[in-house]
Amino acid sequence: MSRSRWVNAGIQSAAFLLVAAVLVASGIGTIAVHAQSSTHLIPRTKEERGQADQASRRIMLTVEVTDSSNKPVAALTQENFTVLDNHKPQKIAVFHEVDGSAASAGVHGIVVLDGINDGGSAVGRVKKDLGKFLSQSKAPLTFPLSLVFVSEGGATESEPSTDRGVLAAQLAQMARLPHSSDCGRTGSSIEGSRIQQQPNVTLGTREQDQADCVNSHLLQSISALRDVLGEQANVRGRGILVWAGSGWPMVAEYSAEPAAGNHRGNFRDILVELTTNLREAQVTLDAISWGDFEHPKNIRKPILSADASVPFTPDQIAEESMSLPALAQSSGGQAVARTKDFADAFAAFLADADRFYELSFDSVPSAAPDEFHSIEVKVDRPGVTVRTSTAYFAQP
Repeated sequence: MSRSRWVNAGIQSAAFLLVAAVLVASGIGTIAVHAQSSTHLIPRTKEERGQADQASRRIMLTVEVTDSSNKPVAALTQENFTVLDNHKPQKIAVFHEVDGSAASAGVHGIVVLDGINDGGSAVGRVKKDLGKFLSQSKAPLTFPLSLVFVSEGGATESEPSTDRGVLAAQLAQMARLPHSSDCGRTGSSIEGSRIQQQPNVTLGTREQDQADCVNSHLLQSISALRDVLGEQANVRGRGILVWAGSGWPMVAEYSAEPAAGNHRGNFRDILVELTTNLREAQVTLDAISWGDFEHPKNIRKPILSADASVPFTPDQIAEESMSLPALAQSSGGQAVARTKDFADAFAAFLADADRFYELSFDSVPSAAPDEFHSIEVKVDRPGVTVRTSTAYFAQP
């Protein structure tokens, strides 16, 4: 999905437009195309067009299967799996069992230090607790780990390494980078903030400043995640991405007026893009917080069901679907709040890569762009837990 689609997502906030304008002005993500009149394009054959169309419609899934002790279940075959697309069984096109410890698997981990939200407190906790995890042993990690510091200035990523000492030094260096303020919030609640202001409502200076700050943090966080996923799209193998902190602030619907629901559609293209990029880059998003996650308040339940009473459209997707824990769980990852033991939770995230399954099926053209489809994977073994992407958005 192109960057232009994300830029045109329809976010109707003055703060959002201002930040977006700065990003455009700075030339971030700009691609210049130079035409050459002497170039002769060779058309694809009918067979090549068919192959390209099939590749664009193939839905690749990374599937975790664990037993009652949360241990990976090995040696399953394709016949043990059933894939449902909108509750309809699908033919499995590709099936592999993957040993994540094998070098050929290309498994790698990414830890995000959130310098945008939480006023920097999450960064300090990551430095302390991840430092303890790295010091537990002198043996190299099973697979490479890289650190990413996200801030107003974008994302800064370290070189991946299996050396615990090298990672600890990188962690200490990143923890000293500047971070944003916390928008004057109390706890995890967002007071007086909204993306789309209602007509004839005038906010006070403090409330407006807070709303602008929250909006900027949301845009910066999503932009940073988008950039990290863009990099991962070029990396072979599966990625385990751990975002540490309460996550980006979300905006509630505080009014029952019909116009209040208009901003619901502001997030649709962003959610479609992030969901698609996570799956196509083979990245599982995990979330860990020492307190509660940021969560939208006073909103209707998100409509993420193929069985909705009215035809599903992207406009019906609620903000809750874009919160950090919801996005993590929809990618097949885990979300752990109020953690008391970072090392155990972090080790559990990484254990997902020990052994897993890769499978795919071919989607059919949709009636409209970005048509929501639920995904369910079942395994014919009693007492097992299956985690994978829970949805995709089909195209005509």
